[in-house]
Amino acid sequence: MINNGSPTVGVYTLGCRLNQYESTAIEEALSENGFIVLPFSEKCDVYIINTCAVTEESEKKSRKIVRRAHAENPDAFVIVTGCASQVHSDVMAAIPGVSYVCGNRNKLSAAEAAIMLMRGENIDGKISIMDVEASPIEKMSITRSERTRAFVKIEDGCDNHCTYCIIKTARGSVVSRRADEIIEEVKTLCRAGYEEVVLTGVETASYGKDFEDGYDLALLIRDVAQKTDIKRIRLGSLEPSVLKKALVDKLCAEEKFLPSFHLSLQSGSNRVLAAMKRKYNRETVLSNVAYIKEKMPAATFTCDIIAGFPGESEEDFADTYDIAERIEFLHMHVFPFSKREGTPAAKMPCQLPESVKNERVKRLAELEKTLRTKNIERFIGMEFCVLFETEKNGVYTGHTENMLEVSVPSEIDIRGKIVKVKIIGYDGEKVLAEKV
Repeated sequence: MINNGSPTVGVYTLGCRLNQYESTAIEEALSENGFIVLPFSEKCDVYIINTCAVTEESEKKSRKIVRRAHAENPDAFVIVTGCASQVHSDVMAAIPGVSYVCGNRNKLSAAEAAIMLMRGENIDGKISIMDVEASPIEKMSITRSERTRAFVKIEDGCDNHCTYCIIKTARGSVVSRRADEIIEEVKTLCRAGYEEVVLTGVETASYGKDFEDGYDLALLIRDVAQKTDIKRIRLGSLEPSVLKKALVDKLCAEEKFLPSFHLSLQSGSNRVLAAMKRKYNRETVLSNVAYIKEKMPAATFTCDIIAGFPGESEEDFADTYDIAERIEFLHMHVFPFSKREGTPAAKMPCQLPESVKNERVKRLAELEKTLRTKNIERFIGMEFCVLFETEKNGVYTGHTENMLEVSVPSEIDIRGKIVKVKIIGYDGEKVLAEKV
């Protein structure tokens, strides 16, 4: 033990919101057992690294953080979990200083291992990786979040077989949490003062796919809305094909559901989407988005796009550029295609030069600025309810129902509160508003 008081732990999280949620669950489990959670940069008794494997670079960074933890704190215990450990547990275990490695269906064992190590007890094996295809979803919940809105995990795993992605290998097939567990967690977050939750997962819209009774995402949203005091409900990333009229109609019926949609789009080219093995085409995306806009006029859309997929022609890229213009995305997360070892796309012919990929990323980034301005300008003069999150020099920043980031001056602290505002302008960076 490094210090003479309560044991200390620092947790480093790489990757997605799901990882962040799971890291919070690990921290809470350790807090309940007497640990003090400190920033990862401080000297701790235990370091836990929750890794990512979505790209080669993210896995490389994960290994770098693990090595750094040991190099800077050689007397500390180092524990590794997450997607990189699930995929390459032997590689993680071989890094000097690593005491324990676990995977994605037993992440809370990282907390159990930390407790045992601090007690001087022996761990039953340095590596503990469960078969993600044969294991149930791990029971975990949180009572807090670092943000004003709380992310709530509703499912794990994915049933897609996209040619560029390794997450199916790292996370397994879709497994859903019981609705009563989710509802109780939301109730706990409400009691802690949270006004908004984001229901998230690897493949959020597939919630309930593994149930036999037909209980699905729409029913979960209905029950969270009706059985808890939460005021606002959002959804995490969605595959465009799931946003069919029946689901959209049900979402419209829930007043607490917020009209912002993050689409896992990846491309606007039918040829590239087929090569990626996505389950939709551009016509489906445009049709589904058009219906949402009809039913929810204030809805906004954000997306993920991969630029420079193997074989992507200039015509293919033009289709992606075109669909972005038509949908008018508020924000686009654009990534140059990155080879991921172990995926079919890494071995595909016609790999594009980095210069071409980066040039296409740049063109989409420039388009995003235009679309963002166009999006925001149509809301000037309208009133929205904003959940305020941060403050700087008396100016508070938060998000509207449709995910516009809004700044407003206030003499009283409005962080964590929902306040009605009127959009009055846009300075190219911030949406300006005044309290109503």
